[in-house]
Amino acid sequence: MDKRTLTALLLMLALWLAFDQFVWKPQRESARLNQQNELLQQEPALADTLEKDATEPQLAYSDSLVFIEGAETQELELENDYVKVVFSSKGAVVRSIKLKGYDYSEGVPVDLIPENEAILGTTISQGSTDIDLAKRNFAFSENPEGKSISFYLGEEAEPQVLREYNLDEKYGIGVITKVQNLGNVNGIRLDLSAGIADSEKNLKTKAQDYRFFLYADNELLKLTLGKMRKKPPSGNFGSYGFAAVRSKYFTLALMETEPQLSRGFSGEINPDTENPGFSVDSIQRTAKSNWEQNFVLFAGPADASMLKTYGPQMENIAERGYNWLRWLANAFAWFLSWLYGIVKNYGVVIVIFAFLIKIVLHPLTNKSMSASFKMQQIQPQLHALQAKYKNDPKTLQVEMSKLYKEAGASPMSGCLPLLLQMPIFFALYNVLRYSLDMRNAGFVFWLKDLSEPDPYMILPILMGVFMIIQSKMMQPKQANVDEMDEKQKAAQSTQKMMTWMMPIMMFFIFKGMPAGLVLYWTVFNIYSVIQQYYLLKKHRN
Repeated sequence: MDKRTLTALLLMLALWLAFDQFVWKPQRESARLNQQNELLQQEPALADTLEKDATEPQLAYSDSLVFIEGAETQELELENDYVKVVFSSKGAVVRSIKLKGYDYSEGVPVDLIPENEAILGTTISQGSTDIDLAKRNFAFSENPEGKSISFYLGEEAEPQVLREYNLDEKYGIGVITKVQNLGNVNGIRLDLSAGIADSEKNLKTKAQDYRFFLYADNELLKLTLGKMRKKPPSGNFGSYGFAAVRSKYFTLALMETEPQLSRGFSGEINPDTENPGFSVDSIQRTAKSNWEQNFVLFAGPADASMLKTYGPQMENIAERGYNWLRWLANAFAWFLSWLYGIVKNYGVVIVIFAFLIKIVLHPLTNKSMSASFKMQQIQPQLHALQAKYKNDPKTLQVEMSKLYKEAGASPMSGCLPLLLQMPIFFALYNVLRYSLDMRNAGFVFWLKDLSEPDPYMILPILMGVFMIIQSKMMQPKQANVDEMDEKQKAAQSTQKMMTWMMPIMMFFIFKGMPAGLVLYWTVFNIYSVIQQYYLLKKHRN
């Protein structure tokens, strides 16, 4: 087997392993867990019991103090140009966060909170006693300008518990919690275990797309949903930055402002949605008679540039792949967005982008193809050397290297453009799959969403066809084949087999890839065939 064939096989193996680890394995895990969830849903539910408990009168005693609650449960709203947030006076929680600029389906906005769920429920810790406020009716007062809502237990002037919400101009929700006149308090726990809701209809790759993040003690923990399901994380930290959960395109991220009191976290899985959630607590040994904590909840798109404005490391919530390729993915994302500002069709943008990459790589491709032709031309000399030094491998290697140098040929030359394409491919994969700009971005006819696989697999088939054409164009003429010895003919036979095996294998790999990525690779191959046609005429004339 010659070096070129071996290199191609190794590249195929590397691609296969990469996609098995990052694409097919999460899909298998998601299917297995979905089946498991279906079985669990067949178990008797406790919904009736919980509903009965919720209707019973609620009184709580702590150090002989009684919570004075609001009269009845009500829902209230705050909104700006970007979000509409619904709050409930029962528990002073967030029931709904609808994003005005993004639809789940036509006319139905994305809601980041799962249906019939709530987040930011509060538990007060008093040593060995925990007081859960989730089912208590809070009284409330609204800001006349509609910018904030205050929920409270007790007298409005001197509340025992105060929860205040306010919206910023975009996707930030300020969360203020104060506890006083309840004796000594060791901390509070904020509950976001309901997690983030599904925002897409295609959930086959949920185990890979959904993530949990914790930035604490200047370190970023990032876990896929698949890993989190196996072992939900928990622990303590010294300094807290933020905790977050992310779906494919959106995120809920909780940051603490001054004073920073949080000390622990717990990652959780919502049993109904199978999505990631978490809780953050500030429970400490040292108790205080007055306790206050301030947070900002970011509830919106996982857009790196916007997240960066909310705090350190927040931009890492947006998916951009491996850290060493993040700069390239960010550059591609910016350039594609800039092109879209001119063209207004992301399919056309990708076609133009592939053309520009082909131009950038043209000098290297030209040099590589020239070296490949020279390899074909020196086959008789290589054959003579192999016959002359068949019993002296070291001398044969030296003489072959000398011949390669004199002829300007290289057995590895054909692989270099493909190797350089790999970083581009992986960086572009994350941009096209996770960039919000690609969400529901159509191209033509059947391609309605370039971030999802081609539903009819037309692009993967076209890609395979042009790969076969490109390989056949590079095969030596029959006259040159007749001059080869048996060993060279065997290598040529292997190369012919690869002409068919590689496209078939790439078809099965790419059929589950985002259509935008397959479009890029297909168009790039078409450009390569055109380029190769003219280079063949130049070198063979």
